[in-house]
Amino acid sequence: MADEPASEATELATHGALLQLDGDLEGARAEYEAALELDPAHTTALNNLGYLLASQGRLDEGIEVLERAVAPGGSAMAWMNLGNARAANGDLSGGLEALTRSVEIEPANALAQDSLGRLQLAAGQAAAAERALRAASRLAPGSAEPLVGLATAIAVRGRYSEAAGLLDQALELDPHNAPAWEQLGVVDLARRDYGSAAECLRRALALEPERVSARHSLALVLLAGGQRDAAVRELERILMLSPDDASVRLDLAAVKLDEGRFADALGAAEAALESAPDDERALRFRRHALEGLQEASNGR
Repeated sequence: MADEPASEATELATHGALLQLDGDLEGARAEYEAALELDPAHTTALNNLGYLLASQGRLDEGIEVLERAVAPGGSAMAWMNLGNARAANGDLSGGLEALTRSVEIEPANALAQDSLGRLQLAAGQAAAAERALRAASRLAPGSAEPLVGLATAIAVRGRYSEAAGLLDQALELDPHNAPAWEQLGVVDLARRDYGSAAECLRRALALEPERVSARHSLALVLLAGGQRDAAVRELERILMLSPDDASVRLDLAAVKLDEGRFADALGAAEAALESAPDDERALRFRRHALEGLQEASNGR
């Protein structure tokens, strides 16, 4: 009889997982919470509920639940979910700690290796990222995603031809993989092959028109190729999708400064400073714009 609550909690957690797979997130949440009323330490219910909450953007709640899931030791999956949630919540070091623990528990978990590698890359740990992403690609040989991540880490280290080869492999596996097309465009930009870069980035955008990073890279390619008006149009389209993107506003400010349009450059720099008040590039551009306006005024 003592095992009945635990058994019933497991049934509820299992049913919740099926509901979650079917897209009934509220139903799944209710089942997980019912399971936890019977068994507050039920690790599967805790892990699944924490993941669900985090995926809905309720990161603080999700992290609290996932920390309960790993408190007794935790599975590799629970540590991975915790690491990804912490990273999404801006806790880079906490995310790395949890993902490292996940990989220590289950080194053959391709998802954990991939998540760890991508976060290490975001943290500027390119060599460590390459190791983790190489392991992920070896563990999931039929998947394009780890190859894209590995190619990104290798490109960061300046090995562009090797990165391009990996991206070609990824696109053979999945020709509709927008991140692979985008990263191939970025690699071609680094190799100054602007025509190929633009073609790849446009293919990424044809697959995912609201992919801001690909559109930004396309704008940089167009600028590098001397197509300034087309680049400005792309930057302005990004601001329609992401109006607080300071880096895009600063690219616009740079164009306006180069054209001698100091008032427009000043407006773009000040708009960037609203979201990034300590950005050195924004401060520098504002100073140059003000100097340009002053010189123009003195020259009248």
